[in-house]
Order: sequence, then C-alpha cells, then structure tokens
Amino acid sequence: MPGRSVPSQQLPGLVDGVAEPACGRPAGMAGGRGAAAAARALALLLLPRAGGSPAGNGYQSNKVRLPRWPPSYSMRRSTLFMPCNYSGWHDVAEALQYGLVSYDWANAQVLWSNAAPVNDEALLTAQADKLVAADRSGGVRVGVYRNTIKAFNWFGSIVQEKLDDPRYAGWFVQFKDCEGARSNLSYDPPACTLSKCSCAWHDHAGQLDGGTQDCGKSPCGGYVFDHRNATFSEWFVNEFIISNHTILRPGVSELYLDDRVELWGIAEAEGNFLRDTGLTPHDMHDLKSAFESTMERVYDRIVELGSFAWQMLYDGPFVLPRYFDNGTRDPQGDVAPSACSQELRRFCQPDSTAARRALAYTRNPSPDNASVQGEQYLILFLLTRGEYAWIGYDYRGCKTQWYPRPREWDVDYGEPMGNCWETGAGSNVFVRRWTKASVRWDCNAGTGRMDSSAAPAPSLVV
Repeated sequence: MPGRSVPSQQLPGLVDGVAEPACGRPAGMAGGRGAAAAARALALLLLPRAGGSPAGNGYQSNKVRLPRWPPSYSMRRSTLFMPCNYSGWHDVAEALQYGLVSYDWANAQVLWSNAAPVNDEALLTAQADKLVAADRSGGVRVGVYRNTIKAFNWFGSIVQEKLDDPRYAGWFVQFKDCEGARSNLSYDPPACTLSKCSCAWHDHAGQLDGGTQDCGKSPCGGYVFDHRNATFSEWFVNEFIISNHTILRPGVSELYLDDRVELWGIAEAEGNFLRDTGLTPHDMHDLKSAFESTMERVYDRIVELGSFAWQMLYDGPFVLPRYFDNGTRDPQGDVAPSACSQELRRFCQPDSTAARRALAYTRNPSPDNASVQGEQYLILFLLTRGEYAWIGYDYRGCKTQWYPRPREWDVDYGEPMGNCWETGAGSNVFVRRWTKASVRWDCNAGTGRMDSSAAPAPSLVV
C-alpha cells in the first residue's frame, strides 16, 4: 500500500522555515482479518498530513472551475467529510450533519468483499442512496469514489467485463513480453495469483485477501487504464465516470476522482511499473498527456451537468500556529507574522483567491479531531472563505466512530458584509464583518477572535 507524497501547498517558511511534505492518500485496505488489521494500521500512517492539497493523489487542473449550484453561507452546509466504515454501512445520521459527503471505495468492504464476484460499485451506490433517501431537506451534496487511472477489478462488473475480454486488451497497460503463466515470475508483482493470470499489468496495493477473491477471470488487483486509446476514452468519460451510478443518479452531485499519471509512473502503484511494462519516457509522456486531456474533458462535463469533483477544490489559507493534539500551542510552531500577512492579503483583495476558487479547509490542527482549537480554525475560515467553501475532514481512514464535530459548525453567522481587510498598513491584523458576527486574526500574536451575536442554527429537517 504505497503513499507517494504530493507537494505541500503550505507557504515555505511558515513553520520552522520548512513546509512539511504531505503523504498521499492510501490506496486502500487489504482484506482478510489479519491483513485487514495490519492494513488499517498502515493506512493511518499514510493519511494526508496538514499541508497537502485537497486533491490528494488525484489530478488537479490548472483551470479553475466553480459549481453551478447557488452558493450558500449556511455554516452547517459549509462542512464536508469523506466517511468510510470498513465493517458495514456508514451511519447516515452522521452524514446528515454535513453539507458535502463523499464516500470512499472501501466503505462497507466487509460486506461487498464477500460477494462472488465482488462488486464494490453496487454497495457504494447503495450507500449513497441511503443518504439521499434520509436527506429529506435535500441539503446534502452526496458524492462517490472513482479511480481515474487504477482499474480495480473488485469494483465490479463495469471493470471486470472489459478487463476479462481480450477485445479490450488495448484499454489496459500490459506487462512487457507476457506469455501468461510462463512469464509469471518475470514481474514484480507477478502476473498470476493461484490459478488466475493476466497479462495486463497489475499490482497488489489494497488487494483483497492477497488477490485470491473472486474478481472475475483475472486476479484481484489494481490494473492501469491506458488513456492513449481513443475508444477507451469514450467509455471512460461517458460510462465509467459519468453514469447512473454517479452524477446522473438522483441526489448524487459530487465525485472523488483518485490518482494520476506522472512521468515517473502511476500514483499509488507499487512494484516495478516502468520496468515490467517496458514503457519509455516518451511513452509515459504520451500516457500523461492523454490522461490529462481526458481529465480536462471529464471535469468540464461534470460541471456542465451541475455537479462537482473533490479534486476541483483548492486549499484555504493556513496560518495557524502548530498545536499539540491536546490543544496546547507548540512553541516551535509559530508562523512568521510577515508570512501570515502575505498569505491573508492574497485572500482579502477584491479579486481574491477565495472569490475565484472553491476552497476546502481540511487542515485541522489535530487532523482527526476538528474540535481541537476548532474555533481558531473556524475564524480563519470565516475571515477568508468565498462563495464556495467547506471546512471539515478529508480522507482520514475507515472508522466506525463518528468524527468529532465542533459546536461552532452548527451556529448561524449570517452572511459576509464584504471581504476581509487589514486594519492599517503593515498592522498584520485582519478583520471581516458578517451580519451576525465579526472575526479578527492577529498575525503578530498568531491568534484569532470572534465577536458574535449568532445563535445555533435551526434544527435540520431529516
């Protein structure tokens, strides 16, 4: 289970002069009781660290796209998370508290991994349906997972039928000089698992029971889509990514589109991809170009259909000092006032970054507990957010416990009365007024303050 890093978007020099790199989102969790426990522990080690892009290991376009649905300043609906309950269905009562909920592929894995053949997509769709049915107010944006380069055949028939049909071999990157079982040990990972072999390159990242479960005619694994194939591209866009299991389905309006192609290989792939496929630097350039061209087309189409993708989110500013998990301030983690002010000025100008991008504020001081210094991070959110912005959690692994939810997320602050501004030239103090609150961030002290006449938001209709 790899966790290749993605570049940090934290400002250089914010913490001890060094921006810490972020680990990529893990490929998933292995099946089997012992393997599952080990994989879950490893997954926690590979979770994104504060400073990583909301896109994770997915493709983030240089083209800025905004949702076409009306913006909302409802605090309760300006929250997001990516739940995953490995042992069964996720409790939709938790999801109803959030404004954007995107389900991970590993959700309900204990249930769908025992099918023959396995069919992750069916249960992922069913989980989304459960939330849509429970959300009588229609206020929750519901999303599901797709991988844009790794072809997981445990995902179900939509991948299995193409992978197991020799007519579609050109849709998948192949092992070099593969002759089936006779070539098995020529590759790492090997081409065969027990009696099943495939000459389509595949790895064992996130594999179920070591690849021994029923995923069709081929070993369970992570195969690689070949985006250079024009006929594949049509199927990928119009059947795999956009379908009645995703954003064409009533109530589903978001997608988490994982992983990407780089010149060095495939994000979250393990083993010797370049050596075992024989792909040259020129081949990788072509694969990367074709992949990114297809993804631009996918992203445009998603927005045209009135939906959105998690990978279209950008980081909100992060100028908080570093805290320990108990909420006390780390004396070695202060942010330089000049760097803090430089960042906030970017977000406070009239044509600001916040006005031009959809933002995610998921770099909580304690990544798994947003209640730790939650008010301080919320002040930064209210100070700098634009029309499309969410605060909450990105992928934090599969768990049965509910995520801690700060009480401040369920308060009505009204609407902003304008952008934030600096109180004086070089003061390093920034303020913003809302109709029911005012917020202030002092870069000199590294602290925020809220003055609020806000009241708890009305109860949800569920």
